[in-house]
Amino acid sequence: MTKWSFGYQMLKYTVGTVFYFFYNKIESRGLNFIPKKKPIIFAANHQNALMDPLAIIFTSPKQPVFLTRADIFAKPILLKIFSFIRMLPVYRIRDGAQNLKNNELIFDKSVEILEAKCTIGLFPEATHTDKRRLRPLKKAVPRIAFLAEEKNNFELDLQIVPAGIYYDNYVHSNANLFVNFGEAFTIANYKERYLENPQKAYAEFKDELSDRIKKLIIHIQDIEHYAIYEQIRLLYRSTMKKRLGQKKSSLYNDFLADQQTIAYAEEAYLNGDNNIEVFGNQYRRLAQGLKKKGFNILDFDNLCLGKTLANTLLLILVLPIFLFGAANGLAYYLLINKFLKRIKDKQFHTSFKFGIVVVIIPILYTIHSVIFGLITGCWLWAVYYFIAAMISSLIANKYRYLLMNTVQQWKVFFLKWFQAKNYKSIIKTRQNLVDGLDKLFAD
Repeated sequence: MTKWSFGYQMLKYTVGTVFYFFYNKIESRGLNFIPKKKPIIFAANHQNALMDPLAIIFTSPKQPVFLTRADIFAKPILLKIFSFIRMLPVYRIRDGAQNLKNNELIFDKSVEILEAKCTIGLFPEATHTDKRRLRPLKKAVPRIAFLAEEKNNFELDLQIVPAGIYYDNYVHSNANLFVNFGEAFTIANYKERYLENPQKAYAEFKDELSDRIKKLIIHIQDIEHYAIYEQIRLLYRSTMKKRLGQKKSSLYNDFLADQQTIAYAEEAYLNGDNNIEVFGNQYRRLAQGLKKKGFNILDFDNLCLGKTLANTLLLILVLPIFLFGAANGLAYYLLINKFLKRIKDKQFHTSFKFGIVVVIIPILYTIHSVIFGLITGCWLWAVYYFIAAMISSLIANKYRYLLMNTVQQWKVFFLKWFQAKNYKSIIKTRQNLVDGLDKLFAD
């Protein structure tokens, strides 16, 4: 783990290709902030179980070693897999007090990795959350950072790179993923404080790291009204993008708009005299009325007939590929859904799905191909079958989401054309909500 690995890099390229197909769109920003030829600790918010380290791995040029919760290493086969992809177990009190002593060995190993000018990754919250907010940070990052620097007379020049990870959906594949790397910093300013009082140095460092990560994420403070802030963020996004003068469509621009919307909303509701429940009740009435008709408030945002027609044409042209992919993968899709019901923590759903796609599906399709080769007597065609099955299954997944979105778009257009009165009423009510936020944010 202290040397660059060719095998790991090849795995990174191959699995990374699937990773990019697994999501609808992936963007990263701030790669220029990642130092070269220096020891690095990536410190990111934790949103989505095992997908988070993969998000850092596949969007950065490094081969980071991630410290991950120990319970996922429980089975020997998983231990081998996670060790190969450069993951080390970190034990928490819930893993048994007797296991906490094992962390000393892990931290010593982490120092060795940093001394070799390699990279480790940590999630300082120590647990994932399905909320767009940063939880209080634990001691792992400062502990390893100060341990490494102290062992090297504070001459290691360890670089801390904060990172923000954003998913527009935690549960489903074909979501959007944005990884936001921040400017690197060191612990040099905390040296004297650490030598005087390590605990105070830890606390001050955590405060700075927390502030830096919050600038890279959507951080909703008011957890009591979290759902309403999420409604505001999504409803007002297109309006905020116009206010910011954003013309280019990108996940980064979406992030900036959302971050500004939450800042305005919290200033108005959390720090001001306005009652967020008023907006929440208005939104809920409209959302419930639309749900009965099979719609969502966001279905009426950024409608474009030309785009809907283009998507419809694409769906028609790609239909044969979808049918082939769906036919091959239907049994496994149903099996996956059955197993997902047993996973109580939904943050592990995408991790489970991705694991199936990367590990299980290739094995099963290999079996399909062997059977196909035995039946036809042509092994070259069996190879073609395997390639076609893999590619078509990835396309079929994207096709399914595009089909659902396009059908929903046509439903809105039919409502507009054939039930104009109802459509205008919905648009007026929806616009009233946006106008209300406009006025509130302008005050």
